[in-house]
Amino acid sequence: MSSLFKKSLVATSLSLLAVQAHSAGFQVSETSVSGLGRAFAGEAAIADNAAVGARNAAALTRFNTTAFSGGLTIIDPDVHADVTPGALPQGTTSKSAKDIAPTEYVPNIHIIQPIDDKLAVGFSAFSNFGLSTDYPKDFYAGSIAGSTELVTMNFNPNIAYKLNDQWSIGAGISAIYADAELKRQSGPLFAAVSALDSATDQTAKLTGDGWGFGWNIGTLWELDDNNRFGLTYRSQTDITLDGDYQGLSSKKKKVDGELELNLPEIIEFSGFHQLNQQFAVHYSAMYTGWDRFEELKATGSECTNNGVAGECFQKDEGWDNSWRYALGATYTMDEHWAFRAGYAYDESPVSAEKRTLSIPDSDRHWWSLGATYTANDNLSIDAGFAFLDGEQVGGNEELQSGKAATATDFSAGGDAYIYGLQLNYLF
Repeated sequence: MSSLFKKSLVATSLSLLAVQAHSAGFQVSETSVSGLGRAFAGEAAIADNAAVGARNAAALTRFNTTAFSGGLTIIDPDVHADVTPGALPQGTTSKSAKDIAPTEYVPNIHIIQPIDDKLAVGFSAFSNFGLSTDYPKDFYAGSIAGSTELVTMNFNPNIAYKLNDQWSIGAGISAIYADAELKRQSGPLFAAVSALDSATDQTAKLTGDGWGFGWNIGTLWELDDNNRFGLTYRSQTDITLDGDYQGLSSKKKKVDGELELNLPEIIEFSGFHQLNQQFAVHYSAMYTGWDRFEELKATGSECTNNGVAGECFQKDEGWDNSWRYALGATYTMDEHWAFRAGYAYDESPVSAEKRTLSIPDSDRHWWSLGATYTANDNLSIDAGFAFLDGEQVGGNEELQSGKAATATDFSAGGDAYIYGLQLNYLF
């Protein structure tokens, strides 16, 4: 079942909705508003508030009192897609889809509790993946568009231990909940090669949810008071989404179905350097193991897809591993105000020859600004903004319906604006 869901989840997250703190793909990890303001450069090493618990468990040892951070990020994407199919069925004008990704809200919450001068524990709750897209019902390629909604939440307890004045280690586990809904329409493209009477007929609908579990480890090397480095690893996670599927491969009956969603491993290296009392620089390199994302396959005992019994949907993907690089700087003006800026380059895991309209991913550039207002020794507020500049990309995709097949050229792209506000408190 959920294969179709995942297909669409990818479908737009990639379209630039992938406004994540991690690499390109369908990942969304807005774990920190202070990090947003520096394009998430140095996140595994800075530890300027409790949100570091979502990036490097080892950094919990830098806190000597209870710390809390809670924030909200608003993602405002401007994503579009166009097809060039040549002659359209009579009366059809839906070759373009604009504003297909609505505004989304991503919360996060973190707490760190020192036990003594060496041991600390923490808990973070944040979103790993998520998106919401809505194509017009009569969009030409509606069978690979439609509407999609995916919501996830990662519940991540951590523990850290300070080995000596320079080295700390940490580890944690993640319980990730995912909930999704997907609808697909025929579209003139599919209707033209099938027996459907209407281009707006619904060809698939599915809903599903499930849990997956993973783990994370990290280390922090504090070379001295002004220089430190962080290295973290977050494991791959498999989530089995169980729910209902209704579509052509189930003869339009509602049946039980499932999909195993394979989330990639992530490795991040970060550095932080306080150059003088006012200026600091920070940087990160992040690797995401997308090569395990080989196919989208939904299964159900009552489905038959292209002659394959027990299969509701199948689509080859074959993504590549990718990197994300970020560089940022922080200027501390006085005891109340600090300002930051950052740039990041986010590689796409989808090669040009494998790009599809459902996953029109591209490389993207991040440009970020942020500020922190420190009201007193306990309370501070972060604000952040980022502009994601995505490349306009094109491709060609073939749609198969029984023995009939047709191909269409497409182009897709867009930008995204991200705003965030976060409160930090030391008890």
